[in-house]
Amino acid sequence: MNFKTLLLGSAAAMLMAGGAQAADLTVAEPVDYVKVCDAFGAGFFYSPGTDTCIKIGGYVKFGTSFGDRSGDDFVGVFNGTYPNSNWGNFYTEVSIQATASSVTEYGNLTGFIDMRAKTGNVRGEGDVQDYINASTNSAYVDSAYLELGPLKAGYFTSLFDFGRGYNDTGMFGSDSTVDHIQLTYAVNGFGLAISVEDARDRNAFGQVDNLADPIGPYYTGGQDNIPDIVAAVTYASGIFSAKLAGAWTHQAVSIGSGDGSAADPYNYDAEDGWAIGGGLEIALDNFSAGDRFFVSAAYGDNANSYTGIAGGTSVAGFVGPFLNVDAASRTGSSWSALASYKHVWTPQLWSSLSGGYAQFDGSDDYQDFNVDAWRVGFTTAYTPVKGLDLVGDVFYTDVNVNDDRFGPTDDIDGNGWTFNLFLKRSW
Repeated sequence: MNFKTLLLGSAAAMLMAGGAQAADLTVAEPVDYVKVCDAFGAGFFYSPGTDTCIKIGGYVKFGTSFGDRSGDDFVGVFNGTYPNSNWGNFYTEVSIQATASSVTEYGNLTGFIDMRAKTGNVRGEGDVQDYINASTNSAYVDSAYLELGPLKAGYFTSLFDFGRGYNDTGMFGSDSTVDHIQLTYAVNGFGLAISVEDARDRNAFGQVDNLADPIGPYYTGGQDNIPDIVAAVTYASGIFSAKLAGAWTHQAVSIGSGDGSAADPYNYDAEDGWAIGGGLEIALDNFSAGDRFFVSAAYGDNANSYTGIAGGTSVAGFVGPFLNVDAASRTGSSWSALASYKHVWTPQLWSSLSGGYAQFDGSDDYQDFNVDAWRVGFTTAYTPVKGLDLVGDVFYTDVNVNDDRFGPTDDIDGNGWTFNLFLKRSW
């Protein structure tokens, strides 16, 4: 064996030994810190070390609006304070949404929160929450609930509601987010549900014992803060989606005998009320892909927040938030109806046309309170890229309120138009 042969053999032995040692080393597998969870739909991922699936969403929305109001008596004074009377009403709204879901032996367990904050200056139109947010810019709960199988409880859309059409402003009707507990059963396209709902989220009157208003009359009694009971039947199959709902409420208040003096005050008595309503949506894809038609109507007796006389998207809300409690408590019958059509021009562009009417007959009320109102609206939305929407929303409203509390000066007869424009980035 010569020196060359020995050198080559030694080198080969060293290489083989090194390879064997390398093969003995443990190779770490890649760590999958975020695991996709598709059991509850798109966008969910597993929380590390748990069996809970989480989804994070939200949006940033920047908007502006302008318009005008005109009319006799009370509506006219809003021209100087109504936020949409001139172009200067800018605002920014943000939403952070989180969903946590897991599978249990009793069904899916879900928790959802939607926290929002909004800037801007709100005067005239808007609800109490808008006024608070405009002055503090603090975050608030838009909706939140927990759900286990058929049971759902928290602060979310009332079981009675059907939607307000394909527009941002909404036509008149029940549009309330309330604290309630709801039980649902679904089979073969049908759904049965019943809920117990907090009437105070619908501007219930509340107690007024020994209350005197600024001009002198005294009142006693009031609303009893009894929860509302709502039941609904839903059906969805093919191109049809329908809902029929009924509600029992104890919000209305009648005024009994008395002369308004401290010795003989007016007596407020809570009255039972009920409402029934329904909605139908038809998918018109065979006519034009993406097109939709929606119609709904509601009738109520002593149940004004269920028909759009008071509450979220309501006649009283258009006039001013201070009228909501008064309108919600009036005794009498009311009804409302709306129709909305959505046409998709391209996958990135769609428009809608909506119209609605609301009426209240309070001729038997001690103050002879009557309402007639109608609204039309046109909306166009453009999505240049996924997750970004540019929306223009214009609507016209006409309101006539006859209120004989202190004479004809309390009548409200006027109209208004508004154009809303906003950018919205959603994820």
